[in-house]
Formats: sequence, structure tokens, C-alpha cells
Amino acid sequence: MNWHHAVRLDCDLWHNVYTWDPARFDRDANNIHKVERHRITPEEAEEVLDNDPLYQYPQQAEDEERYLVYGETHAGRMLAVAFTLRGERIRVITAYDLDADQKRRYLQERLR
Repeated sequence: MNWHHAVRLDCDLWHNVYTWDPARFDRDANNIHKVERHRITPEEAEEVLDNDPLYQYPQQAEDEERYLVYGETHAGRMLAVAFTLRGERIRVITAYDLDADQKRRYLQERLR
């Protein structure tokens, strides 16, 4: 499992994201709504995290660190997923389809 990125993720974060099972995702009506309004299911957003996503950059929001990744669902849909860690759970903040430029950059980076 290799994330290509400009900023290295903390080793503990890397370990936690990739050793957690899907039942350990933190979901509620609010974050499900944020994902679904982009016509993406929560399961699709979570699949991206299981499919060797490419780390883009951290985002600071309020009092928590968030991370943005580009990746693919099991069906090959290319998405951006913003997430945070809350305790020992992964909380997807939102997800959206990659635009044409993001897809091009993602595919170029994936082929490296």
C-alpha cells in the first residue's frame, strides 16, 4: 500500500487507516448527506480509502486535521475523499467526483 504524495503522512495515521475494517467508519445523517448530495454512496467513499488512494494534502478545519485523497472505488469511479480521524474511527467528511484536470493528475501520478 503506497500513497504517492508531496507531504508524508504520519506513520500512525497510515497504519490506522489501512488496518481498520469498514465497520469502524464513523457515520451519521450529517456526513452521509454531505456525501450523497454529490451522488456518491458512503460505501463508495469508504472504498476509495481501501484502494490505495493518492494523498493530496492536509486540511485544517476548526479543531481537527483533515486529509484529502484521490482514488477509485471498486468499480473504478475516481473520487476525491476528505476525511478525518475521530478516536479510532475514520469519518468521511465529503466526497466528490474528480474533474477532468484532477483525473489527469491522478492517472499521471498513478502511473509513476
